[in-house]
Amino acid sequence: NMVHMANAVKIMVLLAAPWLSAADMYLNSPRGSNNKLREQSNNVQNANRLFDSQNNAAAGYQIGDDCKPACKDGDNNYDVTVEGATKGTMKFYQGSELYVEWTHQHGCGVGHPNLRCQIILQYMSEEDNPSLRDGTGQTSAGGDGNDPTEAETAELVRGYHEPFDYYQSCMARERNQGLYTADQALEANGGASSTRQNPNGNGRRRGAQRHGLECPEERDYYPYWHPTPWHDIAILTDEPYERCDYYRAESQNVVAKGYCSQPEFNNPDSCAGNGGTWKEQSPFEEPPPECTGSIGSRDNHNGNVRNGHPHYYVWKIPEYLTGRVVLRIRYNITTGDFNYGSLANPKEVGAELTGSKADPFFMDRKFNDPNPGTRRRSTFAGRPAVPVPLAQDPVADWLKLGDTNQDTSRLLQLQVNTNQFGRTFEDRTHSFLVLERPANVPQTQRIVNFNVRGRRGNIVQVYPAVEYDFIPQDLKVEQGTLLHFQWTGSDANN
Repeated sequence: NMVHMANAVKIMVLLAAPWLSAADMYLNSPRGSNNKLREQSNNVQNANRLFDSQNNAAAGYQIGDDCKPACKDGDNNYDVTVEGATKGTMKFYQGSELYVEWTHQHGCGVGHPNLRCQIILQYMSEEDNPSLRDGTGQTSAGGDGNDPTEAETAELVRGYHEPFDYYQSCMARERNQGLYTADQALEANGGASSTRQNPNGNGRRRGAQRHGLECPEERDYYPYWHPTPWHDIAILTDEPYERCDYYRAESQNVVAKGYCSQPEFNNPDSCAGNGGTWKEQSPFEEPPPECTGSIGSRDNHNGNVRNGHPHYYVWKIPEYLTGRVVLRIRYNITTGDFNYGSLANPKEVGAELTGSKADPFFMDRKFNDPNPGTRRRSTFAGRPAVPVPLAQDPVADWLKLGDTNQDTSRLLQLQVNTNQFGRTFEDRTHSFLVLERPANVPQTQRIVNFNVRGRRGNIVQVYPAVEYDFIPQDLKVEQGTLLHFQWTGSDANN
């Protein structure tokens, strides 16, 4: 069974990356966690704590502290039991302007010659999960086992983003069978946790582990076709004219999302056919997300873009948002290997790749290998009867040296992992508070947040984070604008 085949067709390769090591989406302001909490070392201690970032372990910033004077014991070591430890929570006012700033390694931007990309900003608040929290320990949200428990989820030491019931529904629900999975052999018992990028499912095969209570299928695809707790802020893409109308129309901000009363069924027909009732969760009734072209950046450059500044987006925090909030950013990338006419996806008569089908954005299950996991390191001789664009570690005469039947030494193998060709990277902030405006500040008065990004150290010591700096670096405001100055840092590892 498949969910909304139109959706399945339209969202295959929103998600990709080249054959490089993972190290890709780094949120610098507000402080991106990369799953860190209070590590005293540079590397994240538990990359499965809350979400699947697929980033470099050295990335991210520890949670802020608010001890007076410092969260230290008598030997000057970090002490999480000191009052104020892990409580350095940033606070922003409703209607204020917040500069969201990041770097990503593999490029983006309108008309990029080598790739397609989407950068998606979302938020979740305590209205979506009343127990939303960062936690105080590095153990995983939901518990220590493959399957989370309500008792362990409720432990305050654990962070908690996606609600427990949301994750349980994800695991119970059949995955969307209409999606492109290349030649990956997906775990059959993983529900919607089994995806091309997460083929082993969550803890159901070969020791795979879940990432907090995140649903892998929802993580890997946007816009998602079932209810999620994430509200859309903005989408930045290399193809705004081709994609933005679709993104805005399918956002849960403005359109209801369906689910079955029996959670294992993922579409209305199979739900009704098995005695269930197809229901809809109402839209958030918020404005559709802003959608625009991304600032151009070159591939394989984890640094600044136009005018010497990093990528950024100015979020005007909604007047209706209040309480504890977490911000999420995802970076979806598809390399040019899927372009129609490329070596891996050549133009061939009868290949069913004409018109819209020549657009990798529309690739679906028709392009899956009928015998997954069998073509690794086999000679690539164009597409088989099923038009599989790319196989695992394909071998071919890529340099056109000829006579390969006589001399197979002329064949070369490409290092290709098809679960990474079409890939998503992610980062999330530590939670922050959104406050109502002070009574003496009218709704019409502009508030701009002026913050500090980065960590202590030189560029080598802090990479892939950044050194200390103000955010925004350049700011011109009119008379009467209010500036909200704030900074938070970690006594564990600043």
